[in-house]
Amino acid sequence: MSNNDYLTDLLNSQKLDEHSDEWKALDAEAEKIEAIVRDAYPRSTIMYTHGGSRAKGTIIREDYDLDQVCYFQNDDAAPGETLEEIYENLAKLLAKHYTVRRKRSALRLIDPKGIDVRVDFVPGRYVNKEDWDVFIHQNEGDKDWLKTNIELHIAHVRDSGCTDVIMLIKLWRTRNRIGVKTFPLELLVIEALADNNTGTLEDRFTRVLEAFADKIDKLQIEDPANPTGNDLSEALPDTLRRQISKIASNTLATAADYGWERVFGSIESRRTTYPSVQVLQSAAAATSIKTKPWGHR
Repeated sequence: MSNNDYLTDLLNSQKLDEHSDEWKALDAEAEKIEAIVRDAYPRSTIMYTHGGSRAKGTIIREDYDLDQVCYFQNDDAAPGETLEEIYENLAKLLAKHYTVRRKRSALRLIDPKGIDVRVDFVPGRYVNKEDWDVFIHQNEGDKDWLKTNIELHIAHVRDSGCTDVIMLIKLWRTRNRIGVKTFPLELLVIEALADNNTGTLEDRFTRVLEAFADKIDKLQIEDPANPTGNDLSEALPDTLRRQISKIASNTLATAADYGWERVFGSIESRRTTYPSVQVLQSAAAATSIKTKPWGHR
């Protein structure tokens, strides 16, 4: 098997689709959460949909979750007058059904039995009635709000021509326990391949690792939804850039000497280490809430 064939098989082993148990478990949980929110705000017009890696086509089996965004109309005060109130009110609502862990802008949901259902819930409010820009609350950073656009984020990554390499880089990040968040990592890959996205999967994957190893300080990323308004530099501090560079260098050296299987291991042996979804499905079934007809996406 060639190096490129190995990486292709590895990538295929990481793909999830609507027929997979993992996907079905996420859908069941998403429908339950949607019913909770819509029942609490019956008069609100809510845009509730998937975001993140699933929508972008970069989800991997070994390290996945579901970003569920919940956006209210700009003149709807039912969920709260301010962005912080919306965030906190939705957190209190979901806390009746889950253990809620507050993240920067998302609410991570844990089943009462302690099971991480792999859902990040992101509430927000549209900027106005004319476009898809939204405001979301931030717990960290220099300001407590962020203006963004999930549709632009999804399109930027999904249509980049780099989703296959992004998936491999995400697996590489997970195996090496690198603490870089997914969206900045996706943007780094797109930037690294901006001048040359040709060749085999191995060619392009190697090109990204070489950029990480040799030019990590020169790779600049910006939010495609708000290039001048959202500072992403906090996502890539110098210490993290140095870590990425060092591990990329070591990875390239190992692959050059021994091949990619030494880097990632046997594909078949890894299949048994994927997180089990039976506990998620059981949790979803045990706490199932019927979704209203108008609640389906």
